[in-house]
Amino acid sequence: MDLIKLAFGDYPQYEELLLRKDKFEKEAFHWYEEYIRVFGKYLIDLFEAKIECIRLKKLIAFTQAEINKGLKPDREAIDALVNIQMQSYYEELKTMIKDHENSKMTETIPLYHVEKIKKIYREIAKVLHPDINPETAKDPVLKDIWNEVVTAYKCNDLERIEELQVLANKALNDRGFDKTSIVIENIGEKIKKLEEQINQIITTDPYNYKFLLEDAEEKNQRIKDLVDQTNEFKRYQKELEKILEDLLTGD
Repeated sequence: MDLIKLAFGDYPQYEELLLRKDKFEKEAFHWYEEYIRVFGKYLIDLFEAKIECIRLKKLIAFTQAEINKGLKPDREAIDALVNIQMQSYYEELKTMIKDHENSKMTETIPLYHVEKIKKIYREIAKVLHPDINPETAKDPVLKDIWNEVVTAYKCNDLERIEELQVLANKALNDRGFDKTSIVIENIGEKIKKLEEQINQIITTDPYNYKFLLEDAEEKNQRIKDLVDQTNEFKRYQKELEKILEDLLTGD
């Protein structure tokens, strides 16, 4: 087993990679929220148009099946059956709407607050991160503090993370924590895994949304594409409505 003590070997690289991974994950979350804030309305409009077409196609299929059996379609019964089948789409739509509403309530945090939060987080993480300090995962108090630290960091809550730094230091002092006693098992494998995870984060969405959102021309083109797609589905919706009406009226 590859055991590496804090003061030797690859530990500094391991620690830095852990902190970089957390940083990029936070940035990815930020760009996801910004993407939803900017494009959410257009994505919701498009999804609504899509699922209405799906609903109409289901209505047409069930109605046609009844006609093929020589029966008069029971519109109320068919509507009820289709609505049951559409529930997962409606739930997804509700989630999209909620995410968009939440994204609009995100506050703009002063840069110096963000930098201070980042600094405090790094200091806490170096002694409390479960991948650095195994005791955090074992001790309920340390684990709860760490979970709150992660939440405060992601939410850019400076006041709370300052409080948590005091609580973390006290909890570690009470337990006689000695940073030099940290031992990381299989550190070479963990470094390789962290490098792969970081590469995955920064080369995929939502992190890559930043390149779209920082380019005004690309951003406007994306909005136009979403609007065009929505209009296409709305045109298709009218065609489906006509087909359903003809089936129901016997034309």
